[in-house]
Amino acid sequence: MEENWAPEEGAGQGLARCLHQEGLAGPLRWLENCLRRAARDREEDGVSHPVPLVPLTEENEDAMEDRRFQTLLRQLGLRPPASEQESFWRIPASLTPQQLQCAAASIAHHGPDPSGSLQGLPKCPQDPGPGEGPGWGCGTPTSGYGLSAEQLPAEPGSDSESEELVPVPVPTPMQSGTKRRRELDSEDEDG
Repeated sequence: MEENWAPEEGAGQGLARCLHQEGLAGPLRWLENCLRRAARDREEDGVSHPVPLVPLTEENEDAMEDRRFQTLLRQLGLRPPASEQESFWRIPASLTPQQLQCAAASIAHHGPDPSGSLQGLPKCPQDPGPGEGPGWGCGTPTSGYGLSAEQLPAEPGSDSESEELVPVPVPTPMQSGTKRRRELDSEDEDG
């Protein structure tokens, strides 16, 4: 069956470049981070299970409904909802961490980016680079840490590295700084 289909190296690069130029840079970064998160989780856990792509922002939700974006998802080996009981596209369990890293690298924007993308990665890295956050709302809402792009570049050795491991539910990136700040302030008062 098609479940065992694997993307070719570099799959989706051309379409991702077109989508980026047409204003879908944010959803592409979100998708890239979802793929990297799934790869990292599979490496750490040693277990693969399908991971739903849950768009938590209107921009990502709109992208998931765009036919060209859906074509990109298929090129990367992702699957649409299989039944009426599934609402979200999925990263299939059959994709290895290496395939997921390659898929993420193939959609990463490597050129100059006026929107401030942090990408410039090698073609198929085995490990995520420093400064990469845990993602922007991929998987179920409880598995996403809800970090905004503004919070990703942290100084090495700062407290933000240990704080990243504490999930703080955040409905929109605009509110994440405030909520995270309150979380940090309340922890400072406790100890």
